[in-house]
Amino acid sequence: MSNRSTVQKSRSGSRPSGDRAGSGSNPLLKWMIAGVVVLVAVAVGVALLASRDAEQQAQTNVAQVSDVSIEGAPLPRFEGEEPDPAMEMRAPAFAATTFDGTEVSVLPGDGTAKVIGFFAHWCPHCQRELPRIADWMANNQLPTGVEVIAVSTAVDPGSPNYPPSVWFEEEQWPAVVVRDSAESEIGDAYGLSGFPYTVGVTADGRVVARVAGELNDKAWEFLVEFVAPDAG
Repeated sequence: MSNRSTVQKSRSGSRPSGDRAGSGSNPLLKWMIAGVVVLVAVAVGVALLASRDAEQQAQTNVAQVSDVSIEGAPLPRFEGEEPDPAMEMRAPAFAATTFDGTEVSVLPGDGTAKVIGFFAHWCPHCQRELPRIADWMANNQLPTGVEVIAVSTAVDPGSPNYPPSVWFEEEQWPAVVVRDSAESEIGDAYGLSGFPYTVGVTADGRVVARVAGELNDKAWEFLVEFVAPDAG
């Protein structure tokens, strides 16, 4: 009788212990699950960083300058004087390439008005203006018959915010961007003297505006409307 009673007590005493184990309150199990979650998160983060580094490395290997060709008389250097001696001059034509090697010909007088912006990756004013214009173009329509072209110029591998190809991509620049030559030949042909620099060209190829310095939204809107074919 005493042995049977002892066995019964032992069995009944083991049931609560078994219930607790099945309830998921085992601290070792919780730590194991948490550890797996952390490892998965770390693995995903490492994969994303590796992918971003690979993409940036690929962009770094992109040529940041390229050969260009210029046709037509260069504009006088812009010194900010009034009246601007370049007004009503015919803007020079040029051929250049995008960062992916696509050839682009910019032909003033081809029936489409143009706003040409010159940007240097290391210029803090350019770093403020480029995303502002990109945002404006993403949320507004250009006037009919107007196109925007960006020229990446004055490239310096030893200066901040290099390479410019990554900068334009990160800022989600929505228009054409071409590479100037290592000697900044396009910039020189348009009389560039400071950054950012913007030139407005009418549909028949005449220069009607040159601006050195940042443009706020209101000034930008005025410029793209001013060069539009139906502005007059």
